[in-house]
Amino acid sequence: MHTDLLLAEADALLARGRAHNAARLLAPFVGREPENVGGWQRMARARLDLGDPAEALLAAQAAWHLDPWGTESLHWLSAAHSHLGDHAEAIAAAAAACREDPGNPRLHNRLAQAQLAAGLPTDAAEGLRCVVDMAAYDADLMVTYAMALFAIGRPLSAREAVGRALAIDFGHAGARAALQAFERAMSTAIDAASLALAADEYGETLRIHPGRQPHRRPGAARSATGHVARVALLWFLAVLIGAGLLDGAGLLTVPSSLYFALLCAAGTAGCVSALAGPAR
Repeated sequence: MHTDLLLAEADALLARGRAHNAARLLAPFVGREPENVGGWQRMARARLDLGDPAEALLAAQAAWHLDPWGTESLHWLSAAHSHLGDHAEAIAAAAAACREDPGNPRLHNRLAQAQLAAGLPTDAAEGLRCVVDMAAYDADLMVTYAMALFAIGRPLSAREAVGRALAIDFGHAGARAALQAFERAMSTAIDAASLALAADEYGETLRIHPGRQPHRRPGAARSATGHVARVALLWFLAVLIGAGLLDGAGLLTVPSSLYFALLCAAGTAGCVSALAGPAR
């Protein structure tokens, strides 16, 4: 039961964008229970979210050695290889996961992402063509399909796919980021030749070359900013309340200017927290 609670807590931290806390929670756990597959899988995700693909690969490999045909282990093994630019290994792991569970859209999405990172948008688009009809409810899948379509020179179909993603989840960060990227790419397209060039250039932005850090997932920086702002807000409020209690008890004379400064600081932190969105 203790193990289940710890892994559930790690899941909650990862869902709220607090990968650092999740990694710190999981490190002693996988040290005590190195045979726990779930711990290594979550550690791989945490390390990827922290931008540390080398450590993520070590964790994913540990999970894979314990569970060589498990789709979750194969998923994170593929993701870690993609982030490091090991594209053949990434595609092979994702394809193996799809064979194990062919009806799982998340695994097909991972395979397409691995293909896009390898510079194979045609393979990604073709592979997702039938999957999106069977999993029309999956916004992540629609966004990846849209990215593949744009990279092969089909901007109208790409926009349609993004529209389907937004219809599923209007606030989907990946869909909105893709739409903005499409707008930027299309700003230079005036004829068929320039459209083809824009598509190629867009496809190149999706590639991950060995040794080059990939772009962080949409919303990651925003979540981190929101977390810092929320912590700052709590500290400012605590100081404000403490100063008020000391002032009320006659133990300390607090100037009104300090109250004003603390209120302004707390208000600023609150606004930044609200703009950054809820913890995920």
